[in-house]
Amino acid sequence: MTSLATGLMFLFFVTIVASLNTSSANIWEQDGCFKVGHTRTIKIPGCVEFDITTNACRGFCVSYSVPSTEDSLRINPKQTITSYGQCCNIMETEDVKVKVMCLEGP
Repeated sequence: MTSLATGLMFLFFVTIVASLNTSSANIWEQDGCFKVGHTRTIKIPGCVEFDITTNACRGFCVSYSVPSTEDSLRINPKQTITSYGQCCNIMETEDVKVKVMCLEGP
């Protein structure tokens, strides 16, 4: 087998392994921010406990730091590094109504 053929087989193998790894990952383990369901148990004294699912954000935040610009240093000479970050954030809300069964009535 030539070195070119060996190199191509290796590249093919790496591509297959990488694609298998990506396809089995949870969506929030990929770059970006994703809306996912988050279920939790609600316990209120004197009432029947219940589960509720609400929206949550999961994902990776893009962030980095760079040396501050001259303009930034004029405003704040001690800020030698400027950081930038983009994180997941829910931008809209909606009410979730639930009927809670309690000893004294719903």
